[in-house]
Amino acid sequence: MQSRLLIGVMVTVMAVFCSCNRIKPQIPSNTEDTDQTAQDLIAYNKLCLEDERREIDAFLDSVKTHGELFTRTDDGYWIRLVLEGPDSGDEITEGSNVAIAYSLELLDGTICYQSTDGEIRRFRVGKREVEKGLDIAVAGMHLGDEAELILPYNLAHGVAGDRGCVPPRTPILYRFKILSVE
Repeated sequence: MQSRLLIGVMVTVMAVFCSCNRIKPQIPSNTEDTDQTAQDLIAYNKLCLEDERREIDAFLDSVKTHGELFTRTDDGYWIRLVLEGPDSGDEITEGSNVAIAYSLELLDGTICYQSTDGEIRRFRVGKREVEKGLDIAVAGMHLGDEAELILPYNLAHGVAGDRGCVPPRTPILYRFKILSVE
């Protein structure tokens, strides 16, 4: 009887050990679920950025033939200083109140907005009262400076445009002169 009991215990122990050695598939914890909609939006945004870059490059090539050279900044816009002011110490910093005479154009030459008949645009630097690219670009400039900016849509009117003259996802050209700094 003891041998039967001993055999039963051994069979049970063997069954337990054999069942524990079964390899279970491991679920990787570092894989991400792919959301097809998100992937499609990323691909669409890349295409839009490539189109915008081609449009800006074509504009830069067209003005290069006239000797107008723009410099690309680390902030993502292009600038050309047309005329340097007298550098009277009125450097624009965050919080400065600035007044400019300006023209806002599409890269195809369509004028969307401009100051006419003495009409000027006033804003406080750093308060995002104007396009982000313009807000960033005027910092460090001086009274009397004249410049041209090419702003990609993310620094201009964004994905939606301005629901007026500037279409969605459109880079713009700003021509401006700094009239006053306070």
